[in-house]
Amino acid sequence: MERLSTERGTMQQHDILEGRRLETFVHRADPDRALCARFLPMPLHADVDVLLAFHTELTRALMPARSSAVAGPMAGLIRLQWWREVLEGVRTPDHELAPALLVAIERGVFCRDTLLRILKAREAELDPVPDVCTWRQMMRDGAGGIQRAVGEALGMRDEGVLIRLEACGAAYGAGAMLRHWPLLQNSGRYLFPGDEAGLRQEGDAFLHECALASLPPHGHLSALPAVLAGRDLARGSTQAGIPRGLGDRLAVMLKGWKAARAFQRSVAATS
Repeated sequence: MERLSTERGTMQQHDILEGRRLETFVHRADPDRALCARFLPMPLHADVDVLLAFHTELTRALMPARSSAVAGPMAGLIRLQWWREVLEGVRTPDHELAPALLVAIERGVFCRDTLLRILKAREAELDPVPDVCTWRQMMRDGAGGIQRAVGEALGMRDEGVLIRLEACGAAYGAGAMLRHWPLLQNSGRYLFPGDEAGLRQEGDAFLHECALASLPPHGHLSALPAVLAGRDLARGSTQAGIPRGLGDRLAVMLKGWKAARAFQRSVAATS
């Protein structure tokens, strides 16, 4: 009995260490979304870290296509197809992240279709079409899909609200693209098929569609990247290549604290 207790304690300690390792990885790879995720209810932290790590892996799949003139987009498409088959259950999930992602889907934390849309956005980036409508859909599926998945993890099923969360994520993606616009011109990434002014206009339209102020408490907690989107779209590319300042982080923290308090009150009122 004592041995069993010791083994359980060791397993729990291992899980905690693994969770901290994943959290550190996500914080380094996706610091903006990682900061926003810290204001979600504690039980969701590990699942959302898995979501953000999954998105980082998909983005990494684009790198060979940008760096290899020989491979072209094929190497990236092969890696993305591997993830597609894992999500569809036709391939063994032998990536360290895959089992946790599949378990989250089985538990109903994330919707499989939403994750497939995020993957579809990265596939679209490897086969770019210089068309604004195509770009908008890519942003809704990719950066927008991440915020939709966060809303779904919080139990949101109102399609109207989820679409607004997609717009929030797309606004954040457009704002981040605008912020680093001069540096991205030679990166090989599929950028907005227009100029900097047009990109700002598209980002503002996404942000307007999100209508952050009128979202329900769950929605506010899921839409924190809209805070950064608004700041990035307002100042444009003046901070290209510069790490985020304290002002950006404090703005997210203040909004996150208020959103978390409002969420807790709404939960208490319905329990």
